[in-house]
Amino acid sequence: MALCGYKTSLCGMLLSVWGIVQLLFMGVLFYIESPAFIEDLPLNDHYDTPEEYVTDVHRGFKANAFNCLIGACLYIVTLGVSTWQFYMNQKTTFQV
Repeated sequence: MALCGYKTSLCGMLLSVWGIVQLLFMGVLFYIESPAFIEDLPLNDHYDTPEEYVTDVHRGFKANAFNCLIGACLYIVTLGVSTWQFYMNQKTTFQV
């Protein structure tokens, strides 16, 4: 049962592979607390003590790393569906 066409499923496969690679890479960088991503953290405008700021930074990095992992898992599901559709379309094309 084909839900989408040959080219659409191929495009979904390529975008899924790129999304998996990018989100896994970003997740690793968030996990090791890369300073390049400090602007992407959900931080407050003002902190009373430096310890509160450091705690929020560590918590933000871990939360963003986890979110990237969840996004990569969703791309894996999309890759599976797109690959299934690609082979379903290929099978119906060559049966003639």
